[in-house]
Amino acid sequence: MSPRSLTLVLALGAAAAVAAPALEWKNTVVEVRAAPFAETVDLVYEFRNGGPRPVTLADIQTNCHCISATSDRRVYAPGESGRLTAHFVVADRFGLYERTISVSADDAPEPTLLTARIDVPDIAVVTPRSLEWRVGAVPAEQTVEIRAAGDLRIEFTSATPTNAAFEARLEPVEAGRVYRLHLRPRDTAAVANAAIRVQGRESTGHDVLVSAYANVR
Repeated sequence: MSPRSLTLVLALGAAAAVAAPALEWKNTVVEVRAAPFAETVDLVYEFRNGGPRPVTLADIQTNCHCISATSDRRVYAPGESGRLTAHFVVADRFGLYERTISVSADDAPEPTLLTARIDVPDIAVVTPRSLEWRVGAVPAEQTVEIRAAGDLRIEFTSATPTNAAFEARLEPVEAGRVYRLHLRPRDTAAVANAAIRVQGRESTGHDVLVSAYANVR
């Protein structure tokens, strides 16, 4: 091998060594299911510095204000293990959420991307979620079923449209478990829409708010 070829091989080898991340992540994807009425959910990512030099975490970013992330320290010695904890705010969210955490460290030219998947179960199931009337049609009453999820018992007490162009009436079918929400537009002469906020209280004292939607279009 010529001196020039040997130099090129050594340079490429050195570049590969520099680019190889020292941090070894035990898990880059974490999935959790939130407990009913949980306000926040934590997700933990574990890693180890498998390189010969200390590694510094330079920056941690998330792709949504609903989730933040912090590490247990900033610098990790060779062989040292660490953890990053993500903190997801549930608030009034329901459904499956996927968020990304970007971790920049001085051991690699590109950030490591971590995935957080959070399943927030419904407190109550609203079927159908949205009702529709055509402009000019008869403003006939339609019905939405509201059913407490799982073994929960929720006493729903009021239903309030956000637009006075709609009327709402709440009927208990099985107290604490099943309710019917009766909706109708006052007329269908023009396009209109509303969210209907249905309020209740779960048997352990938690306030519950679910929504249905009505549209004239």
